[in-house]
Amino acid sequence: MIRKIGAQIDSLMAANPRRRYAVLFAVDLLLRIPVILLVMANPARAVPMGDSPGYYRLAENLSQRSVYSQAYAEPYIPDAARTPGYPLFVAAVFTAAGPSLVAVAVAQSLLHGLSGLLVARLGETWFRSARIGAAGALLWAVAPVPSVFCGILLTETLFTPVFLFALLMLSEPSLRRAALAGAALGLGILIRPIASLVWPALLPAFFPGNTWRRALANFAVFSAAAAAVLAPWLIRNAAVFGQPALSSVQGVNILYNTVSGYIAWRDGLTLGEARDATERMYREYLEERGIQPSNPVEVSDAQSALAMDILRSNPIPILWFNAVDSLNGFRPGASYVFIFLSPDTLDSDDTLEGELSPAMSNLGRPEILLMTLALSAFYVFLFLLAAVGIVSLVRGKKWLALMLFGLPAAVLIYLPGISSNARFRIPIEPLLCLLAAAALSEIIPFLAARVRKPSPRQA
Repeated sequence: MIRKIGAQIDSLMAANPRRRYAVLFAVDLLLRIPVILLVMANPARAVPMGDSPGYYRLAENLSQRSVYSQAYAEPYIPDAARTPGYPLFVAAVFTAAGPSLVAVAVAQSLLHGLSGLLVARLGETWFRSARIGAAGALLWAVAPVPSVFCGILLTETLFTPVFLFALLMLSEPSLRRAALAGAALGLGILIRPIASLVWPALLPAFFPGNTWRRALANFAVFSAAAAAVLAPWLIRNAAVFGQPALSSVQGVNILYNTVSGYIAWRDGLTLGEARDATERMYREYLEERGIQPSNPVEVSDAQSALAMDILRSNPIPILWFNAVDSLNGFRPGASYVFIFLSPDTLDSDDTLEGELSPAMSNLGRPEILLMTLALSAFYVFLFLLAAVGIVSLVRGKKWLALMLFGLPAAVLIYLPGISSNARFRIPIEPLLCLLAAAALSEIIPFLAARVRKPSPRQA
């Protein structure tokens, strides 16, 4: 009976997809109203400590002075620490609505709704079910951490729909879709450079349903489109800094932190002490080779080269401990939520004894404990259901969907290592919601059948 009702719901949803999408988008946007109101009440909550002030300054200089710089006064030294995708988006909002953080929160709420629609389309494509797609979109609409990020100046809310669009285009391979996916990935890399390693991870997804020649041709088109989007930024950096670097902090953010985490474990140091040790090794590295970096890009290159030398000398333990550290990405995210809700009561740098999470360092406070427990309950539920959803993909032999989910998700979660936290999970959270919806579509009918099944005594 339950399966018949589900099939009827699928039929009704498929009959009027525009209305379905409109309802899903409206529900998503309505649930973002509290976030927008909170930013209206205190716009400072949109720019917490960390990366947000830098993005704000870049966008402000772009919109008011047409310069890409984090400087506060002339000569406005050119910046390469941040890729331009997100600052250009915020600058466009500032140009249209003035330097309004509320306007950014509204724009990001619209992007959150767009991500929900892409989840719905992925559900229809991967599972051939409008019901699963709609349920995944609704789960995404109520997921608490991505909701809070709609009100914060950070890249994830913009990156997520771009990333999902690339996956949707690759779900039905063709040359045109490969080009659109490549352009989306190139834009995603300009928003979050960490996505550059998603590029090779997507190669296996071109083979299911294709001959190897066709698969390689599609991947070549995909790669050419991505490169075309990246080219102007790389050319600009070559002209300004002497080399076509993607970002001048890429070595510090990934490899450098990975090495520091390994040194902390190996030598029994705190993370701060390990970073100091890594910095000493860096200075020694420069002296031994007679290197004198003259700009931020050259500094990043030298740091990356040192980190790679250390990585090559101890590959297995470093890769293993980076994997362990990356599990921090599955933390509930109480710190971000609480800092957004009460920006003056929990400093983003307020940590104890090397603990990376301000909330975990302050669990003795009742309100933080309750927030952590509530978020933990939601995410444990979501993760368990998503695991069941992965099993359903395997049982259904949906290899393309598995590749589009598994490899990119693994890259995005693994790379941050010691820096990992709930922020890095956000781009794959809509996919977890979709997998959870697929699991519920099997679990609910199963449980209903067990409840209705008469016991031997009743029979």
